[in-house]
Amino acid sequence: MKKYLSILTITVAALLVGCSDSLDRFPVDQLVEETAFRTVDDLQLGLNGAIGGYSPNQLVAFNSIFTDNAGLGVDNGGQELNTLNQIINADGGDRGLWFARYGTMNDFNRLFASAATITPTVAQQDQYNNILAQAHAFRALMHYELLLYYGLDMTDPSSGGVPYVDYVSATATPGRNTTGEVLTAINADLDAALALFPTGFSDINFATPDFVTFLRARIALETGDNTGAIGFATSIISNYPLATPTQYFDMFNEDANSTEVIWRYDSVQGSNLGLNFTWNFTGPGPFIEMSTELANLLPPSDIRRTVNIDPASTPADDIYIIGKYPINADTQAINDFKAMRVSEAYLIRAEALARGSQFGPAADDVFAVRSIRDGAAVLPSYPNVSMALTDILAERRLELAFEGHRYTDIKRMRSVLNEGIERSDLDCGGAIPCSLSQNSEKFTFPIPTAELNANPVIAAQQAPGY
Repeated sequence: MKKYLSILTITVAALLVGCSDSLDRFPVDQLVEETAFRTVDDLQLGLNGAIGGYSPNQLVAFNSIFTDNAGLGVDNGGQELNTLNQIINADGGDRGLWFARYGTMNDFNRLFASAATITPTVAQQDQYNNILAQAHAFRALMHYELLLYYGLDMTDPSSGGVPYVDYVSATATPGRNTTGEVLTAINADLDAALALFPTGFSDINFATPDFVTFLRARIALETGDNTGAIGFATSIISNYPLATPTQYFDMFNEDANSTEVIWRYDSVQGSNLGLNFTWNFTGPGPFIEMSTELANLLPPSDIRRTVNIDPASTPADDIYIIGKYPINADTQAINDFKAMRVSEAYLIRAEALARGSQFGPAADDVFAVRSIRDGAAVLPSYPNVSMALTDILAERRLELAFEGHRYTDIKRMRSVLNEGIERSDLDCGGAIPCSLSQNSEKFTFPIPTAELNANPVIAAQQAPGY
């Protein structure tokens, strides 16, 4: 499977004059790869930096603005119009996800290379093993996300996937691995992580054994492994309660509760995602608003309305400010990103059950989430797969709004529901498209032009339609 990657590199050539032996020497204070990591504590700092380089911002923004969850804001001055207008091209329409993920992956791969040169003491062994476990788990997550957006078909192991990269190289030029090859490598990384986690490790600011199980539930759902999705999701559901309305509010307001969180991206002063500023100016002032359609789907009895709609909104004017990540911490909007929550596990299991025509248990899972968020909810009834998936998609829209799922949810279900992206007339018109066909090439991201120019192998493997 070993292929070589050429993520666009910068080479600076200079004419140097002087003694050759002088040129062979490094300044004593120069930080180079040979001296960057010398101890386990150095590796820990490198791990923290690598995790800090992983950001969900691109996916959170894209999944809301490109779809039907957001619309043009009252204070828009040209921000995010390409995404709102559903423009995807190889010149940047992927929001930089390709280079962001492969760049961060390089940091994790350098950790592996450096760790191989360091021998921990007995007292450091658990820390050392955990560093490697984290690197394996996050490398798996990033490959999964790349495959989800750039791969040609998650359900076909022989289809074109993405380059799987488990090494450091400035000159490599790989082509796509197959989807099956990438999934095999992802699972190998997850197996390695499980073998390395220290006993009882459960810090939700990092990868954990439950992180691995949760990621496997997502992968199983996307690849059509309904039995696996049900099993992995059930394992998570068995370990985590759903948040009560008060706990749910506190979870998103000042990060004061983590009852149902399996993994969160720990955003802190100086390493701040600023998710609120994906849509709002400081103030708030929305250049992108919640779509009127989505706002109308959230009844007053549903705690998700309180969490998702900023109190500064003016519904009478159809202005709904996205409030899921409120201004806090000295107006810096420092909010942890709740990347994995047990409510999603319920909805993963519900979808897998429904695809297997187990409609009663699927309805029970949807109702478990719906009823704890909205006391007025009624148990749904599903007569067929299409109606079940329609309702599950609707519940995922409410429960996971502005958490980076809407686009991929529609993509996954479009072949069954025969529907792409459909915006309400209240949220589209003019230059803003009202629909995107289920057959659109835009349900796969293009490989960026910069990568195509740097890598002649992958240049011949662009996604269809670009």
